[in-house]
Amino acid sequence: MKRSEFLKRKIANYLRKEQLLKKQEYTKLEKPFLAKARKNYAIANLMFKISEQDDFKKSLELPESFETYEWVIIVSYYGMYMSALAGLAKLGFKSKSHAATIAVLEHHYVRKEKLEAKHVDNLSKAYTLSEKLITKLIETKSRRETAQYDATPAISREMARTAMADADEFITKVEEIL
Repeated sequence: MKRSEFLKRKIANYLRKEQLLKKQEYTKLEKPFLAKARKNYAIANLMFKISEQDDFKKSLELPESFETYEWVIIVSYYGMYMSALAGLAKLGFKSKSHAATIAVLEHHYVRKEKLEAKHVDNLSKAYTLSEKLITKLIETKSRRETAQYDATPAISREMARTAMADADEFITKVEEIL
């Protein structure tokens, strides 16, 4: 079975289970999701600066040893995810599942599948998300899960920096597409 056919079946299954919803009215969510994505990225950037700069820590009355890299990763991921939801909204989808979101992104943006005319009309630009950016979304989700659920996560400054860079690249690319 071709990958595109597999994705179509997967998406149909998500729709049947109502983990993915499709209505024209969801297109109104595109801009609010993009705004949330940028806000999350700004918060991640702020948390990184607090972790890095002693004057921030001092002004917030935090100990010098304070750092919050795990939350930089978590919030960076959610910035990426909100921009992914904006991409889905552009197509009239609303997702309740991270896996459903990724399947729709891959099918409609990465695979360059010919879209129905109504979807083509909804897209303002004919850009595609690269597989590399989808991979970054998945990798950042994994880092977010490690940071959020591992009782003793080995979260590093470099992981946080990478998550922020990936989030900025991903959000920017989605903004270009939309």
